[in-house]
Amino acid sequence: MTSSIILIPGMLKALRLARVYGFLVQRGGGVHYPGGSQPACSTGLAQKMVEGGWLVKHGERYEPTEQGRRVAE
Repeated sequence: MTSSIILIPGMLKALRLARVYGFLVQRGGGVHYPGGSQPACSTGLAQKMVEGGWLVKHGERYEPTEQGRRVAE
C-alpha cells in the first residue's frame, strides 16, 4: 500500500531551490541550498518529500526526483 503526499507551498519553495542548485544540504536541523544561511525547509518536511517521491536522500544531500523537477517548473 502506498500513500500519496500532497504538496504544500513550503514544499514548492524547497523543490524550486533544489531544481536550481541541483540539491539541498541537511545542516543544523534544517535543509539548506548550497551556501545558504536560511533553511529552505525543515528536516521533517524534507523527509516527507522523500516519502512522497519528490526528493531522494543521499547522505546529507537531498536531490529532486524527476517528479520533483517537473512540479517545480
